[in-house]
Amino acid sequence: MARAGGVAGALSVPGLLAACGTTQPLPAPGDVSGQIRGQGPGGLALARPTVPVSLPIYPDNKPIASGLKPEKGPLQFYNWQEYINQDVVNSFQKKYNVDVQISTFTTLDEAVAKIESRAVTYDLFCPETPDLEQLVVGKLLRPLNLDYIPNLEANVWPTLVNPWYDYGSQYTVPYTVYTTGYGWRNDKLPNFNPENYANPWSALWIEGPKIPGLIGMLDDQHDGMALGLLHTGTTDVNTDSAVALTKAQKAISQLVSSSNLKFDTNEYQQLADGAIYLHQAWSGDIAAAPGYAPKGVPPTAFSYWWPKDGKGPIDNDMLALVRGGKNPVLAHLFLNHVLDVEQAFSNYSYILYQQPLNAMTPEAVVERKLVPANLQNTLIVENQFKTGYVSGPLSTPAATLWENAWAAVRSS
Repeated sequence: MARAGGVAGALSVPGLLAACGTTQPLPAPGDVSGQIRGQGPGGLALARPTVPVSLPIYPDNKPIASGLKPEKGPLQFYNWQEYINQDVVNSFQKKYNVDVQISTFTTLDEAVAKIESRAVTYDLFCPETPDLEQLVVGKLLRPLNLDYIPNLEANVWPTLVNPWYDYGSQYTVPYTVYTTGYGWRNDKLPNFNPENYANPWSALWIEGPKIPGLIGMLDDQHDGMALGLLHTGTTDVNTDSAVALTKAQKAISQLVSSSNLKFDTNEYQQLADGAIYLHQAWSGDIAAAPGYAPKGVPPTAFSYWWPKDGKGPIDNDMLALVRGGKNPVLAHLFLNHVLDVEQAFSNYSYILYQQPLNAMTPEAVVERKLVPANLQNTLIVENQFKTGYVSGPLSTPAATLWENAWAAVRSS
């Protein structure tokens, strides 16, 4: 899965949001009255864990009423490729006697453009945090009526029942959570451990010249640049500092030269084949890697690292209703179905990405033998999510800086 996307906007002073029909951000710990913050393209203050934002509900785009009967379908779901277990879909179809039709996309830019065109009508979509404001202000998403989704409050981590990017879950429910760290073949690098270095995020720069052509970085603007920032000492993975971004860009470009750095988003396959020994990686992809390994390569040949203190890149995907969808009641019921505990475990067995449910602890997943014990650290607990470095929306100037820096990296 490619996890790319971004939004743009203009800098402004919080409080001057009414002209855009938006709402004030809710009070948050550490918030300073009058503090200047950036704005996204719709006029909302840039959402951050310390600055949660309540997304606006518009008079001409209100939630559906409670107590309505499900439509006859078919339910149209627009999703990443291979990002839901068909068994989960089948059980929903059987329960409500409807068909679910899944269309897929490979990049978020592609998906957002298609939804904006309104050329095809979908009921459900899998957006990401950086684009959420743009989709809401553009009235492309339908607000939720949580009466139809009791599993949200019953089963989901409290942190994500009221997430910072959509306080009150007015438009979204959380789908999966994942971290971004390092995956490697410990049978190829038996002495490797990022914690052996003063700055674990510098591991690619230290090991790369020793094994040129055998290290990789995610071909993803935000995650790639975030690693460069962490290597060069910046922990704000949403920075708008041109100095910090230029420093990170130069460090990655130097790594391309010194180590023949590879860029891709199928690191699970690259590591499984042995084409790459060490790769920046998404946690769910490393959990899946043993399943792609040739015969004779055991699950214990794979390792994953993300800091135990939780101070590393972490994010979650979400599910939302598309405005104009013909089956809004069914769509709500599908969200509730996905948040059912047993359906979530079934889903994990296929996609290997954890859902943020209270019952889906790392120990419970290992106990069900859905992931090998040596890769238990590809799963997290709620407290780690609270301390991680999350990707948020960017202002227009910041988005331009990020795009230019990544373009320079990829042209290295």
